[in-house]
Amino acid sequence: MFPVSSRSQYGIRALVYLARKQGHVATASEISSREGISAKYLEGILTTLSSAGLVLGERGKNGGMRLARDTSEITMRDIVQALDGQVRPVACVDAAGDCSQGGACLPRRFWLGLKSVIDEYLESHTLKDVSES
Repeated sequence: MFPVSSRSQYGIRALVYLARKQGHVATASEISSREGISAKYLEGILTTLSSAGLVLGERGKNGGMRLARDTSEITMRDIVQALDGQVRPVACVDAAGDCSQGGACLPRRFWLGLKSVIDEYLESHTLKDVSES
């Protein structure tokens, strides 16, 4: 089993919430309340998403968060990478030297193939696809 982090799960839920707001802003408190996510935890996630250029914060009385790009331009890979970095089913996908068997590790090709399939799947689905399901 390859667990998906709570950061990615909550980040995706927050972005879907914003996507369904159709261009309007939402406060972290509003998203937290509606999605059942700890406000403090969500603030950290939104800060990360903002740093990655996926959301924008608007200050002022009617301020809040909104998507930085159209939902069709935000891939699920963008989101997962922003929150968790590259998908790695095992550590050796980055470098054969990370494996105790080194370059002689035959299953490494399998792991590289799995990573490729996951990356392609994440890249082929957008926030629009997920928020309109």
